[in-house]
Amino acid sequence: MSHSAFRRFGNPGFLRKIKPKNLMRLLRKFAEFFESKGINLSGGDLSVEQLDQLSAIIVSPPSACPGDFLAAVDLLEMLTSGPGIDELRVVVPELISKIHENGDTTGDIVLKVWLLDPRAIQRIYTKFSLKRDRAMKSFRPEDGRKPIEPTRDVCPAIAKELEFGCSDLFDIPICEVMAFPEAGGYALLIRHGERVKRVEVFDDDHRRDVKALRPVKHDVGFVDTHTGELLFSGRSDEVKNTYRQVFSKHLFGDAKVLKPSRRFSLEPLRTGRECLMCPELETVSTSLLRKLTLRRKGTSSITTHHAADVFHEIELRGLDYLKDFSLVKATFSIHLAWERRVLALMISPEDDKIQGDLHDPNVRRWMDACKFNRTHKHDAILAMA
Repeated sequence: MSHSAFRRFGNPGFLRKIKPKNLMRLLRKFAEFFESKGINLSGGDLSVEQLDQLSAIIVSPPSACPGDFLAAVDLLEMLTSGPGIDELRVVVPELISKIHENGDTTGDIVLKVWLLDPRAIQRIYTKFSLKRDRAMKSFRPEDGRKPIEPTRDVCPAIAKELEFGCSDLFDIPICEVMAFPEAGGYALLIRHGERVKRVEVFDDDHRRDVKALRPVKHDVGFVDTHTGELLFSGRSDEVKNTYRQVFSKHLFGDAKVLKPSRRFSLEPLRTGRECLMCPELETVSTSLLRKLTLRRKGTSSITTHHAADVFHEIELRGLDYLKDFSLVKATFSIHLAWERRVLALMISPEDDKIQGDLHDPNVRRWMDACKFNRTHKHDAILAMA
């Protein structure tokens, strides 16, 4: 299951960066709760003691704390980062121009936009808050057909049809589909409910109770508008197959256009560590094979090599060592030039899955340069074999 990357919050310094009049507008939306906790909202500002009390409530919220308030605080913390506010300026530039006042911090801007258009904030927050390390399944169209773009008119139609599948898969007909422009296509977010879970909890009086909860689930996808390829995450093959059929129908006009793909290959690894060298990619400095899972041909015997540089282990045995094995799964680290970031990537050709920092455009370019991505030409050759 994927999880939103919620973080602890409770820094009084952060609260002080928001103008008192704006912070009060937020708190007064939940006035009954805060006044029950002794926080007086009748004035124009909060005392130092009240700010500390507010922070303590957020860090360790009582069961009566409104969920909408905690969600709003998470939005504020996430979107006051540089990338968050930059994305907000792209999505709602007119609204930002309308509400901006002299002396506004990013916290003021995000909060005022949230008060006027919470869906715009939620859309951006969803994009930035999801953990991106998840397994993805590849589907491709036949004959290289190209999809239409998943515009704001197309996405609601997809979500409406997915509601029928969600009724069967998750016992609730709720679904939302959002598309975000990315290099080479679109990133997709598919939000739906999960099956109800019952959890034993302690209430504020330390008494045991049982709560019925329906978690929110986020699956992700990618549309390559040049090749027509779609990648989807999902908890099961049944879920991913539902996505495949519905997106195929709405993006290609036919539910049967998208087919499971044999996209990935690890065969270049047999040529040695030179396959990871991509001098034409100026954004990548070095890349290393960190983990390699092998299956001895003709058997079910599995061997896994895990090291800072697995090629060093292979070279000690000689490159002929790999001839006796099928290449099952590999994990790589991709070091970016001029940055401290290191990208992680796992490729599993047998079930055609990929996992890791898939949102970074350097990953696709690196896979293409290293020939870990099969082309339609490769697929045709394999089909004839």
